[in-house]
Amino acid sequence: MGSSKDDASVTNISVEEHFSVSQSSPGGQFVGPTEEISTAAEALIGRSTTLTEALKAAAMNVGHKPVETTDVAAIKEVETRAIGGDDIEGAGGGVTAVASKAVARNKTIGKESEKTNLRDVIAEIDVKVTRDREVTSEDADAVVQAELNHSPFNNIIPGGVAESVAAAYKLNHDPSL
Repeated sequence: MGSSKDDASVTNISVEEHFSVSQSSPGGQFVGPTEEISTAAEALIGRSTTLTEALKAAAMNVGHKPVETTDVAAIKEVETRAIGGDDIEGAGGGVTAVASKAVARNKTIGKESEKTNLRDVIAEIDVKVTRDREVTSEDADAVVQAELNHSPFNNIIPGGVAESVAAAYKLNHDPSL
């Protein structure tokens, strides 16, 4: 995340292509088509490719990183879609509420090792999200867009929530991957 928005450009982000963030572009961005299967897709092989399973794959891939605003946006999109668009703040708050609180807490903490990480937040998924469904192309596109819209550098986090949801869709669409 060391590039600036001025020298960055994001083009042709489509889950219908073989979406992966393993290819770097001139502005330091990590978006683009590639023939390689992503680490998120590898984490999902042999697992259910539902929305919450995609979040769990992200926790496996980048769970050590502190929760950021981009994660909250992507998690909110996943959670809303998993439960069918109902009030995700009900029943004591969902995973999005947990992630939002973690981001606020992390802003007050100086040491990276003491910040709440993505794995800690997603650990709540089975308790907080009681409905789920398979990832669709529309879900993947919306989650990618949510993460991009909230990224200060307009990029996708390699192995993160958006990439994991896109990988889940790809596996649902073509299980031979």
